[in-house]
Amino acid sequence: MLHRFVFQKKARLQFQNICDYLDGEFGVRIADNFVYEVELCIASIMKFPESGHPEFKIGKYNIRSKIVGRYNKMYYFLRGNTLVITAFADMRMHPDRILGIVMGIK
Repeated sequence: MLHRFVFQKKARLQFQNICDYLDGEFGVRIADNFVYEVELCIASIMKFPESGHPEFKIGKYNIRSKIVGRYNKMYYFLRGNTLVITAFADMRMHPDRILGIVMGIK
């Protein structure tokens, strides 16, 4: 079981951009639902860290993902007893672009 979680800076910005988009296009209720789904996903990963789908390896970290919302994936890795949320990406993107977003080469 993990003890804490952190957002990397780019993940925090991506999360905020998704929330702003949902709020602007569909209203605050839809944005709040997305935030709630992310909270549930984080709680699930905190209990079962290996539950996410293995995606790829960056350095010594195995990047995993879980679907949140209708079209988004949350990418994360484990560092000791900490869950590190590294990126959010739209699943409708080309896989090479998603890899660039997760690795920070956008």
